[in-house]
Amino acid sequence: TPPVVTAPANLTLERCDTTIIGSSGYFPFSLTNTTITQAEFLAAGGIIFDASTISNVTYIDTISGTCSKVVTRVFTITDACNNTTQAIQTFTIEDTIDPEITTVASDLTVECDGNGNTDQLNAWLAANGGAVASDACSDPIVWTNNYSELSNLCGKTGSATVTFTATDDCGNYSTSVGTFTIEDTIDPEITTVASD
Repeated sequence: TPPVVTAPANLTLERCDTTIIGSSGYFPFSLTNTTITQAEFLAAGGIIFDASTISNVTYIDTISGTCSKVVTRVFTITDACNNTTQAIQTFTIEDTIDPEITTVASDLTVECDGNGNTDQLNAWLAANGGAVASDACSDPIVWTNNYSELSNLCGKTGSATVTFTATDDCGNYSTSVGTFTIEDTIDPEITTVASD
């Protein structure tokens, strides 16, 4: 009769890779068969019932997915009469933490050039789309913005408030807002003066 076995409880851990399993006090992630003691298995929350003594306890891991990662751990318990039972524990490793924006978007006000200040606008969008953000699980961070067009206030002037979004590999995101403004503060130049 094979042993009657219950695996330790399934767990969900916050992190981005399998090292969190070992560093959280559980048996380290292993893609090869790893031997542990019966006492270690029981201390981890497993249960074994068998009429004879247990001669061997091993586990091996497989991993699937990206966000979330799922580690399937198969324990194999063998008794003194060479009967075996397998029991499965799963670890779900999740990244739910938003990127941290360490340099926020800047505001920029420029003097109207009569053509929408396209070069300055594009440079501003590029600079803020490369603002600094960090994430424990993703590199690089993907930056996007919701810029569409300037609101026309007076001729070729206007203002656009743009939300810049930093997104990690698992879809977590943080935002920063900046405003691009084109203003006209220069008086007209009279090139032909009034005559008497």
